[in-house]
Amino acid sequence: MEVTGFGVAGQSSQGQSVTRDRLSDTFDNFLTLLTKQLQHQDPLSPMDTNEFTAQLVQYTEVEQSISTNEKLEDLLALQSANQAMSAMSFLGTTIEAQSSSFALADGEGVFEYEADTSTLATQIVILDSSGKPVRIAQGETGAGSHTFTWDGKDNDGNALEDGVYTVQIQGKDRDGKTVEFETRAVGRVTGVEVRDGLVILSLGALQVSLNHVHAVRPAPDAES
Repeated sequence: MEVTGFGVAGQSSQGQSVTRDRLSDTFDNFLTLLTKQLQHQDPLSPMDTNEFTAQLVQYTEVEQSISTNEKLEDLLALQSANQAMSAMSFLGTTIEAQSSSFALADGEGVFEYEADTSTLATQIVILDSSGKPVRIAQGETGAGSHTFTWDGKDNDGNALEDGVYTVQIQGKDRDGKTVEFETRAVGRVTGVEVRDGLVILSLGALQVSLNHVHAVRPAPDAES
């Protein structure tokens, strides 16, 4: 599991610490200069303190802003850690996640496709990482959700390497109109991480966002 950090308002915690140190040094110099000027001012013609007052207010506002950002960053880091801990419960479970890609692992790849209407014919096209079609098969024509299990072989019967593949589903209804399909990757969760505030689940070589998960099935041990 990996929890990645991210800055707030464009600054990392280290950058904010440097900024705070620089502000503190500048503020100390400002107060020293102000004290010297007050000590050596002409009693009969005291200097105008409006500008100094305005600068004091500005320094205070900047320091408060930096402090607020640091506290917000701490809260976001804590939230990220809590998300990672909660997502650990997905390890070992089988999920369905909206995706046009799926993972081939140990010579088997599983995905689902769904259409609101039936088709005269449904064609399944599986493409490799370069976008080259490697397998074409006929799918179900009925409306609803269907599962397709691929044996990892191309059109010539050659076993392909494990990895991430893309699926395209094509079909037309009785009126000749193109039918829209939703595809979902199916696989066992092998890893969890938080990236830029999002929980990412690994299904072997494939990574999907938790936001795209449609269904979760318990791990085999949990079912027994």
